[in-house]
Amino acid sequence: MFVKSPSESGSWRERLLNASPAVFGLLVWSLIVLVPDGLLLFLTAKNIAAQWYPSVPGEITHSAEQREVNESFDTKVRFRYTVNGQEFTGQRLHFLNLRDVSRPSKAQLTLTRYPVGQQVDVIYNPNDPSDSALDRTLNGMPLSFALFLLPFNLLMLGGWKWISRRVRGLRSLPLRREGDRWFVLPTNGQPWVVALTIASLLSFVAIFVVGIGGWSDDLTVMIAVWMAIVALSSLAYWHTRSLVRREKPVLILDDGLSIVTWPPSAEMPELSVARSRLLAMEVSDDRQSGCDESSSLTFSILLRFNVNDGQSAQRVVFQTTNSLEATSMLEWLEEWTGLPGQR
Repeated sequence: MFVKSPSESGSWRERLLNASPAVFGLLVWSLIVLVPDGLLLFLTAKNIAAQWYPSVPGEITHSAEQREVNESFDTKVRFRYTVNGQEFTGQRLHFLNLRDVSRPSKAQLTLTRYPVGQQVDVIYNPNDPSDSALDRTLNGMPLSFALFLLPFNLLMLGGWKWISRRVRGLRSLPLRREGDRWFVLPTNGQPWVVALTIASLLSFVAIFVVGIGGWSDDLTVMIAVWMAIVALSSLAYWHTRSLVRREKPVLILDDGLSIVTWPPSAEMPELSVARSRLLAMEVSDDRQSGCDESSSLTFSILLRFNVNDGQSAQRVVFQTTNSLEATSMLEWLEEWTGLPGQR
């Protein structure tokens, strides 16, 4: 859950200034990503508009293949045509204008379809007759290219979301709000992070499978791939979200009654303490016995309080192996309890 972090004090301008190095790096990354994004949108829109372009007879003047790396081939085709008495030449197979690199079998099919001297229909832009191509079919190439760009776009969007939270002074903590009560959970969950990670991994795998199979221009296959990625990512989100919602709290903070409650566990019975009886908090870091120095630390937030007989006692309220999460949770608990924490 995203909550206001007491450590992020000051105005949003000050927080933005503190995050300026990250903002600059993200601006550079966004520029790198948005250029191919914009090109893809432009070419896709142009290919859709080409469905209504007129056509004229033309002739193939050059048809050859060029060997590329990894045993792929780039098909080179040129043609000529006449519009309103003026002769033009063109070399694009498709209005998408994406490089047609393929396997030898596919390249050979293109050469067979467009041999030198072949009469063809040339589709041209009526506003610019030099803007022409031989094919205006709506195929799967835009979806294939978008699949390749997906992880880079997700990283960009995730980065701006992180910057936005930092500027607003928000942090994600393992909390759940129900009515007047806060439930401190053992884990954060992060359903959106899980979903976006799954989508990125699936897109990397899919782009290789589609490339090897030669299905990048198959519209049916690409639609199926995108549907699978969206479905599996959504499933990961809802599964993680349901796990977080079912997670049993390790601590309950009641705003209305000003009571802190430890739910019952296998080791300890339920315990409720009024906020006025809380004394102090602290964070301890420990390694499990028998673990070497390279093992991760476990950070425990301890809350000390007065018991009925006037003696003090303490209990663990939260544990994590993430030092930043431990610090953020301690700061949030400091704000709720009004107690200074000892680090």
